[in-house]
Amino acid sequence: MNSVKELLQHMIERMSDAEVRQLLEFAQHLQHGHDDSLTLKRLATDPAFKIPGSGARDFHVVEPIHGKGMAASRLLVDDRR
Repeated sequence: MNSVKELLQHMIERMSDAEVRQLLEFAQHLQHGHDDSLTLKRLATDPAFKIPGSGARDFHVVEPIHGKGMAASRLLVDDRR
């Protein structure tokens, strides 16, 4: 019986170069574990994201304000009908 590595090798031989490249990237990701630092570095350069520093605190609990009248979400739904 063939080993798992042999089966994978035979499968790779039948794949296109693009498919093998994707498989290689996935295998490298598995080998390096879940390295979130690369993602964090990439997001740090994106102005849409702000990564809090290590001294960031948790958000404090805020009590919702209860207003009078119909809820804005209800008004929006009714307006769309």
